[in-house]
Amino acid sequence: MRGATTTVERTGTWPTIIGLGVLWAAVLANQVWIFALLFIGWALLDITTGESHFIRRINRGDHPTLFWAITISWILMSVLWIAEA
Repeated sequence: MRGATTTVERTGTWPTIIGLGVLWAAVLANQVWIFALLFIGWALLDITTGESHFIRRINRGDHPTLFWAITISWILMSVLWIAEA
């Protein structure tokens, strides 16, 4: 679409660059709880949109069992990482 502005064009790439920097800082500082927050965010986004993006796009309507297996996995991994921290 000519003339249409995407979200990335409006906000720039700074949020992505900052997020990537925060993740690397968490890895180097051995702070896994950051990943727990990231996975919880992914789970909430998946539930809200009805789509999960793990290896491939999984739609809740087309593959409900796999969708919920992925989403529940994100939540359980987050709980384990928070409990470990």
